[in-house]
Amino acid sequence: MIVIPAIDLRGGRCVRLVRGDPEAETVVGDDPVEVARRFEAEGARRLHVVDLDAVAGTGSNRDLVRAICRSVAIPVQLGGGLRTIDAVEQALGDGAARAILGTAATDPDLVAEAIRRFGDRIVVALDVREGRVRTRGWLEEGPPLEEALAALDPAGAPRYLVTSIARDGTLGGPDLDLYRRVHGLTDRPVIASGGVRTAEDVRALGELELEAVVVGRAIYAGTLALVEVVRG
Repeated sequence: MIVIPAIDLRGGRCVRLVRGDPEAETVVGDDPVEVARRFEAEGARRLHVVDLDAVAGTGSNRDLVRAICRSVAIPVQLGGGLRTIDAVEQALGDGAARAILGTAATDPDLVAEAIRRFGDRIVVALDVREGRVRTRGWLEEGPPLEEALAALDPAGAPRYLVTSIARDGTLGGPDLDLYRRVHGLTDRPVIASGGVRTAEDVRALGELELEAVVVGRAIYAGTLALVEVVRG
């Protein structure tokens, strides 16, 4: 299982939120490019970058995203405001290896078109709270998880990024039951996100045969050293 460090961009800086709440922001780096280089130097095999300003519709960190992609040799998966085919094409053209569809995932036709054009470079994000998918920065309630997967599997989703909103940014441990449930609903590769605190949490997720896990706050807070787990 691959451990993917997270870089969330807001106002040109690297930040962390708790459960997606912009009022619960902690700045963890004034130079996101340097953060990306540090993660690469520590052995990361991929980076997870999200443009929070694009998610909220309040701005864009496009130039910074391009700089990150150009500053590292490892692939970058990019999310945040990618709600049209043109936006996906732009993200991939800017250097991202994968484009993450979040809100757009509620439109299986758009997902199918994105996959037809870009294939395995698409990641379908399902942000889950109390059994339902949330969209538009987690502000709007979408379909039940089962319904979403039943629509997206036939659309050809190559893999899913499944975030436990209740655990995100809390260091409270991952929602293992959620990932067991997802495994019972789809045979596609799954990337976990939310709640990881320690290397033991990473190992517990690895036992569920997940493809990868995105880790953010634990690395910045020092409860997990990237070098402990990147070779897993």
